[in-house]
Amino acid sequence: MLRLALVLALLFSASPAHALPLNVLCRVPGVHDAEVIRVVHAVGLSRGVSDKVMLAGFEAGWVESHMNNLSCGDADSLGVFQQRPSMGWGAPEQIMDVSYAAGRFFEYAVRVDRPELSAGLLADAVQRSCCPERYDQAVGRAQSMLRQAWQGGPEVVAGVVHVVEDGDVLADGTRLSTSGDFVGRPSVAGRFVFARTARGEVRVLADGAWRAVASGVAGDPEAVTLPDGTVGLYAVLADGSVAKLSDPLGMIGMGAGSPQGARESGSIPNERATNWQPVSPAGFAAGKPSVIPHPDGSVTIYARSGHKLMAATAGTWNEIARGVDASPEAALRPDGTVAVHTLIDGRLHRLTTTWEPLGDIRFIDTVSAQPDGTVYARTAEGKVLKAG
Repeated sequence: MLRLALVLALLFSASPAHALPLNVLCRVPGVHDAEVIRVVHAVGLSRGVSDKVMLAGFEAGWVESHMNNLSCGDADSLGVFQQRPSMGWGAPEQIMDVSYAAGRFFEYAVRVDRPELSAGLLADAVQRSCCPERYDQAVGRAQSMLRQAWQGGPEVVAGVVHVVEDGDVLADGTRLSTSGDFVGRPSVAGRFVFARTARGEVRVLADGAWRAVASGVAGDPEAVTLPDGTVGLYAVLADGSVAKLSDPLGMIGMGAGSPQGARESGSIPNERATNWQPVSPAGFAAGKPSVIPHPDGSVTIYARSGHKLMAATAGTWNEIARGVDASPEAALRPDGTVAVHTLIDGRLHRLTTTWEPLGDIRFIDTVSAQPDGTVYARTAEGKVLKAG
């Protein structure tokens, strides 16, 4: 009975959610957060929701927050869906967890769905908005974000553009997989391609087959070739910690000289426990880390922690910049210095003494920086452009 009462309180609350926060002090970005749409999408997939329920989630996310994890809103509204702690959606820290918030939305959407409801009206049945029509009006934007949730990149290595499109990894348009499982940005180390699935598993393409090497990730992997010829794998885990996996290829019995193939033969389950080694506290980071290996065998790790850009060498994290809202990308220049780029409000920026904008074109996801100073980024329409 208590559970039923909670459901009724949520569905018929007299305090409706509004279309974007009316609080003028609550800044809502004009573009969505690429990591937020991936998480919402992954939660929907993990729950096996219908296409209509998934679309309802994306319509609601756009109308309420432009698909950003807002720390403000009307009254006590918070997060992607502007859920209110006072209305039983959860504690503030729970609502600010995108996975939790999405899970709550989908839980109630499934319960109240009826055949006669459009995706927008279903979103309103959960949100109890002042403006029910606005959700269906956002259908075009929601569908665009859904397409992007299956996409990621670019990762440009030796001039070859790697992206994820419609759930598969492509290299210069050549399809390297056919499973439809992948999301986010792939990572290339030597002759190996790493990519993650919506369920948080990292797979590597080696000897023409995709093999599972790790699990439990919340962001895109970063694979780098180390001075000793082995590959190091880095990622942000589900608990928000940055972690590394030494010699992931050795875990599956692959040598660093094994050739890359383009034949999809499915994931080969890895029965060994993933040996992630945390290099930061839990709750520290989000998105994709960027790693620079140095000739002496050390590495420098760059990661986004809130709106701070943090860097660690020898295990010590230091703040080097603020104002970031996307994952960093570091590149080692020929002179031994490091260039750091990121997207701020969707625009490409380079770090000098401060963040220097490099044009007005809006991009999504992450950027791929090259040693010669050129940078690749992807537009919302999926086109990869080069700057610099």
